[in-house]
Parts: sequence; structure tokens; C-alpha cells
Amino acid sequence: MRYLIVCLSVMLCLGSSNLWGQSGGSNDPLKENIIERLIETISENAENEIDYTTFVEDLSYFYDHPINLNQAEPDDLRRLNLISELQIKNLQTYLSINGPLLSMYEVNYIRGWNNELIYMLLPFLEVAPVETKKKIKLKSVWLYGKHELVARYYDVLEQQEGFRRNEEDPTDGYLGPSYQTFLRYRFRYKDKVSLGFTAEKDRGEEWFGGSQPQGFDFYSAHLFLRDVGIFRKIAIGDYQLQFGQGLTMWTGIGFRKTAYTMNIKRFAVGLRQYTATNQFTFNRGAAAELRLGPLDVTAFVSHKPIDGGIAQLDTLTGEALEISSFLLSGLHRTQSELSKKNALDETMFGGNVTWRAGKFNLGATAYSTQFSAPITPNDQVYNLYEFAGDKLFNAGVDYDLLLNKFYLFGEISMSDNGGLAMLQGMQASLHPNFSLAALYRNFGRDYQNLNSNAISDRFGTQNEEGLYIGFETTPIKYFKFQGYFDLFSYPWARFGISTPSKGYEYLFQASFIPNNKLESYIRVRHQFRPDDDERDPITPETVQFGRTNYRFNFTFRVSRTLQLRNRLELVHQSRPDRPADEFGFLVYQDVVYKPSKFPVDFSGRIAFFQTDGFDTRVYTYENDVLYSFTVPGFSGEGMRTYLNAKWEISRSLTLWLRWSQTYFPDRETVGSGLDEIQGNTRSDFKVQVRYRFRAAQFKKSNR
Repeated sequence: MRYLIVCLSVMLCLGSSNLWGQSGGSNDPLKENIIERLIETISENAENEIDYTTFVEDLSYFYDHPINLNQAEPDDLRRLNLISELQIKNLQTYLSINGPLLSMYEVNYIRGWNNELIYMLLPFLEVAPVETKKKIKLKSVWLYGKHELVARYYDVLEQQEGFRRNEEDPTDGYLGPSYQTFLRYRFRYKDKVSLGFTAEKDRGEEWFGGSQPQGFDFYSAHLFLRDVGIFRKIAIGDYQLQFGQGLTMWTGIGFRKTAYTMNIKRFAVGLRQYTATNQFTFNRGAAAELRLGPLDVTAFVSHKPIDGGIAQLDTLTGEALEISSFLLSGLHRTQSELSKKNALDETMFGGNVTWRAGKFNLGATAYSTQFSAPITPNDQVYNLYEFAGDKLFNAGVDYDLLLNKFYLFGEISMSDNGGLAMLQGMQASLHPNFSLAALYRNFGRDYQNLNSNAISDRFGTQNEEGLYIGFETTPIKYFKFQGYFDLFSYPWARFGISTPSKGYEYLFQASFIPNNKLESYIRVRHQFRPDDDERDPITPETVQFGRTNYRFNFTFRVSRTLQLRNRLELVHQSRPDRPADEFGFLVYQDVVYKPSKFPVDFSGRIAFFQTDGFDTRVYTYENDVLYSFTVPGFSGEGMRTYLNAKWEISRSLTLWLRWSQTYFPDRETVGSGLDEIQGNTRSDFKVQVRYRFRAAQFKKSNR
């Protein structure tokens, strides 16, 4: 703790002497509301914990530095994840025909850019005269680049079983202290230069001792440059790659089916820096992207250790001879988890070439992956076509084409065993108030790719065929209707599904937004899915079950300082292998208070939930400290409360505090295994501090 205390003390001292003075509270509630709503929407179908750091960083940056539509780079617009590719193409077409926009009012004349979209995008966009690009001067980079230092502490207040020390066997349980620590530094000059490092220790991991004499369990660092000579981008250290539709290469977050039904095309930005804490979805090494006329050429090399379950170990050298599976959690709290840390090395090299010709783009990606030990999946039926060995080669071709009102895109990819995967999509602006989207996908059962992340029903791009159709319409003023229908099948067995199977899913949402004070929507989401029959675990048959979620959401801005949010969500599940239907519900009340003349903002929630079982659990997004994300799922019976406080001590220094508690009246213990708590409550506490400054401010003060 002494290292964290020193960092916090230094930042508090610097902030208290900051020359900028008090900020007078947060004046950007719209920014936070938009970001929170987007994260909640995209996290609803997330089966695994996702780090949204990069997504929040992009939105925050463009909120503070709006994109000039008259000279907007398509990659910047894609990073917003709010604009469809068809809308981007229509903007470019409009500018090429009519010249620069004169005001934001003119955006209404661009096909597919309706009033609701413009209102949502206003914080991130602007219309300004076209400026000539200026050469980067090192003096300007140093003086006006922004430094940011963030430190965070998190802990569970009740003692968990894994932290009860066994004097006879100290290794029986978690090896490290119960708190989590996070430290990040980043220097950024506009979008041209990014330099920084991230360090994290999860709860239960050792810190500055034992297995972690170097301190934190995970370290990440990067240097990222734009527009340096002939190079558009240069990355050294940790980075991510996103090409095409994610079939061949996509590391990092990728959104799936959401209520934003038109955004089914992946927003590939190519090469970008990595600043999050996920210990698997990134590359480590060097990469560069350059533009040669109509060609964008990217080359990369990556080498990093990854966790894995060891199937066979060399007892003399201690090296893994065979790996049974990859471990994605990044947790190293016990002796068992530590034995799997950095079990093998991954080496990758390859590249991408994209030809851009106005309304038509064509790209090709190819790369090779090699491991220090062969992968040998467990001998299960559903693993029959999984990757096995120590080498893998993937290659693919992607395209996109604008034809008047229609935008077509697709990708086909192959693995070196002959497995194929493809998808073909379409977005159409058929009327100013009606848009349509469709996506067909066919991922072969034998297609093997460890770095793909295309839109699918479930995570992964193997053993799935499906057809998605979505629409969005605003037929009446203040009303918006959107929805999708997705039909899918699994040609081979999957984990938990012993035979080939199929299913479908649909979503319909009706929104009413009469002004910027009131926003409400009703949503119905129904899933009809396959699963193994629970009545015969030895030789199970596949059964189909239905699950329906009903949601009513209401947001009312009482004033510029006070906002109220309400939600009621109901869940109904029916399975033929269970004696009765199962139900669940969650209802909550949020209060967000952001005083205009007081430097402290508050947000809180009280929620009640009750479900018949784990399968009818309800997920909901919660406000959290910056760069931290909470989307818990609730089952059983209980009450959930939390309170957040954000104190802008100065323009340079911000402090966050968060307390949350879940109360289960019908339980004597909470959790299981090493996470078990004796009692019926679990309380979490989090504190974070951020210090930001520029060298120019100190130079000015010295004068």
C-alpha cells in the first residue's frame, strides 16, 4: 500500500497547488450520459467481462476535441461507434459534390443523417473551415501535450474465504492481499502522439513479494505516432489490429448484436495503441502503417507470453510440452493459477494491404501464428474441429462498396487446414426515415482462428451459420422504432450442446424522445435457444428453450443539475426439461446530481430484484469511476445499492469514491469457494484519483 499512498499524496499536493483554480463542478452531464448509455447497450449481449477503456477514451477525446466534418477522417468517425459505414460514405459523397458544410444545420440534407442522430452526435462533431495540416514541432508536443496519471484502489469490505489465512498451509487460499490496485500514466498530443504505461494487480494476487517481486502482476506500455514522414501510424510496445469485418484479424473489443440495429458492420481502424488491462486481446511488438497512393499497407510483428493449462510438463526444464487450453481471465491468485501463468509464448507476424478507390475498398490480410508448445484440446466431441498444434496460418479478403442507397460489405477467410468462413452484409437508406440492414454469415465447423472477432450469435467465428435482418424507422415525430431478427444454426456440437442445433432471436424497441429532458423506451427481446437436456446428463438430447426479457426505461432531466432514471425489467424462461416456468424481475431508481456551483457530483441507485434461478438473472449497467466498468448480473432475491461521488478538486485533479452493497435476505452466505462470505451482504469500496497537466502551465507560472 505504501507505493499507492505515495502516488496519491504526490498527486493531491500537485493538484492543491494547481494554478488553474477550482473548476466549479462537472459541466458535461451530456457527455457522461451518452457514454453510459452506449456502454450499457453494447454490454447487454456480452457473455464475458469486457474492458471498455479504449471505447471510453475515444468518446472522451472526441468530446473534448470535436471532429470537423469538413475534413473528417473515416477512421475517426468509425471510432465513435455511433455512425454506420453507410452514413460515413454518404457524408463523403455529399462533401465531394457540394463542397464544405456551412453549418451543422446542413447535415440534415445528408442521406441517412436524421435529427436524432445529429442530436446524439453534436457533442462529438463540429463544422469548421478546412485547415491545412501543420508539421508537428517537438516544442509544441512537449508544451501542449497532456499528461494524465490515474491511480485506483478497490476492495471488498467483508472477508472472503480465500483471504482467511491457514497457518499450517499459507498457500491454501489466495496468496496476496485482498485489494486491487491500478496505476496508469499516459502522455497525449492531440491524436498524433500517445505514450504511456499501465500496471494492475488483481485482488488476491501478490504484490512486491513472493511470486511478484517486480510489483504488479500485469504491465503494459506503448508508443504510438501518427503522420510521421511516409508513415500514417507507428506502434511500438502494445497495440491492437482491426481489419475488415473481424473474420481474419481483430484484437480488442468488438460489438455484437445490440439495440443499435443498423451498426452491424465492424468499424475497422487498422492499427491503434493499446491502453486497457485485458491480458489476452492485444499484440506486443512493433507495427507500422503507411499510405502509398491508393494503398494502405500495414506490417506487424508480435511476441508475448500467454496463460494456458499445461497438459504435459518437462520436469527437467520446467517448460510446457503440451497445452490443453488458453486461460483468458488474467488472474494469478492461487498456486494453481500461477502454474498456468505465461505457460507458452505466442509469436505472430503478417500484414494487411487495402486499396481505397472512393466508393470501393478492397483489403487482404495474412499472418502466421506460432506457439512455443503444441495445443492439444481435451478429448471431447465439441473439440473435434478445434485448433491443435503449434502453428496456424490465416488469410482473408474483405471489401466494401457504395451503390447509391445501398452499402455492401463482406469478408471471406481461411485457415491453413482448409477451413473457410465468410460473411456478407448490407446497409440501405431506403427513405430518410427508414433504414434496413442484413448480414449473412457462414463459419465452417473446421475454420480455426485465434484472433478473429466478427459479429456472431456467440463469441467465436467457428461452427455457425446465420441470417440477421434489422431495421430502424422514425415514422412519427419524437418516436423511433428499431429491431432485428436473427436466425442461426450450429452444424456441429458446441460446449453444452451435444448435437447440431439451431435457434433464433429477435428484439424490438420503441423509443419516445420529445425533447432533451425526457427519454423513454420499451424493449422486448426473445431468444429461442438449444441446450442439453438436464434430465439425462450422461447421454443428453438437445432441447429448445425460450427466454424473454421485457424492459421499460424512463429518464427524466428535472434540471441541468438533477436527473432521474427508472427501469423495470422482467424475465420469463420456459424449458421442457424443467417442471415449471421461471421468472425474474429487477426495478431500480437512479438519482444523478451534478451541481453547477459545487465541485462534487453524486450518483446513486437503489434496486430490488428477485429471480427463480440463475438462468433468469438480470444484468444492468452501473455508473463507476472513470476507466472502470460494472455490469453485474443479479439472481435470487435481494437489494442492490451504490453511491458514487466525483470531486473536481481543480482542473487538474479529480477524485472518485464509490461504495456499493448487495443484500440477500434469504441467504446465510454470499458467493462460493474462495470467494464465499459468511453473511448475507457484500460491500465494495473503490477510490480513484486522476492528475492531468501540461508543461505549458508550469512554464506560464514560472513567468
